[in-house]
Amino acid sequence: MKNIGKNRSEADSCSASEAARLLGVSIPTVKRMVADSQLEGFRTPGGHVRITAESIKAVRERRPVQPRPVREASPVLQNRRERLEELTLDAQEMRARHELAKLRREEQEEAERREAEAQAREEEAAQREAELKLERERLELEKAHQEREQAEEWEKHEAEQELAAFRCRWQAKASEAVSAYQYPWLSAPQRKEVLEGLEAEIEKRQAADQPRMAAIIARSLEALIEPFRAERDAQERRQRLTNEALWSLPYSATEAERVKATAAIRDALGRLDSSADVCEMRVAIQETVQPVRQAVKRRLLDAELLRWAFLRLPWSRTDLDRARLGRECVEILGELPQDVSEAEAKEALEPTIREACAEIEKRQAEKERQARKTSLIQQGVAEVSNYLLELKRVGEISGEDSWNSEFNADLKEAVQRGLQADLSGNETTKEVRELVREIIDAELE
Repeated sequence: MKNIGKNRSEADSCSASEAARLLGVSIPTVKRMVADSQLEGFRTPGGHVRITAESIKAVRERRPVQPRPVREASPVLQNRRERLEELTLDAQEMRARHELAKLRREEQEEAERREAEAQAREEEAAQREAELKLERERLELEKAHQEREQAEEWEKHEAEQELAAFRCRWQAKASEAVSAYQYPWLSAPQRKEVLEGLEAEIEKRQAADQPRMAAIIARSLEALIEPFRAERDAQERRQRLTNEALWSLPYSATEAERVKATAAIRDALGRLDSSADVCEMRVAIQETVQPVRQAVKRRLLDAELLRWAFLRLPWSRTDLDRARLGRECVEILGELPQDVSEAEAKEALEPTIREACAEIEKRQAEKERQARKTSLIQQGVAEVSNYLLELKRVGEISGEDSWNSEFNADLKEAVQRGLQADLSGNETTKEVRELVREIIDAELE
């Protein structure tokens, strides 16, 4: 390899990977070429090989390269490297001294912290001992005070027990009075409310009221039950009128319609005054149920009109035709008044039904025309063999051509293409035969 010299910069050279890319070879191949003196290079202070640009250019131009040894790093560069290593060691030593000083400071701070914590624990223990002494004195005073209060509480407790026994005894009698066999129509919440009312009344009484308690319980019970009795009678009356209104609905009314009617009746009755008589309630119920009754009749009419519309469709209808007509009829019926007659509804549906029937018939006619066209094309293709036989008899073609399968196949394909393009499906068999012969004549020319 060639010695580059001290003034030659690394800009005039490239690394092994760059040289491999420029020469189109691998990095090991470049290093081998350097070792074999096929390339000229030198080593950096770090020990890396650099290849000169001149030798790379010579190899790419296929010119010979003067073999020269690889030059080691210069002494100046080596001295610089050693100096750099010394500076690095000095910096490491300085950092180690700083770390040691830091560790000593941290040890001293930790010792001072532990000493302060020990002193704080001693002061806390002394304070806790003083607090415990004060707490013992306070507990002794409270004990004496509690003993006095317990004596007073015992006397009060005996009086309360006597009053509680009195109230408990009458509460049990009140519960017997509100038993299920005496008032079976009371609901559980109502029974609970009555018992709570009696208990509140008993809570107001003292043991001195013992002689009058039976009369007090009877009057209180009657006053508490009276609103529930009136409410029960009103509910039974309203339920009876509601059932009468629901029975008046058409037999074909659905469960949803009956539920809707029931909710409407409940709202109508809720708007009436509590003093309304049966006649007023019956009139309000009939007015409320009338729209539901009309809706049932209208639903039956719509269903009957849809069946009538479906029966008007041609026999070739499909499920899609049926569904489309059903959607359109439902939209038209939805725009008609609620009290529309059957004749008026049919008159409104008639144009849509006629349009659907015309579309189905047109589609069926197109389908039949396509089927006839397919049949005519098949007949025309079959006519090819007959016409070839006629041409053979009159000497227009040879016997070899008439039996040539490839020749026959080409003519049939031409006839099929021509018929597919020219036929509409409405031609007669004679017209198809003439068209086939014209196509074959044109092909033979």
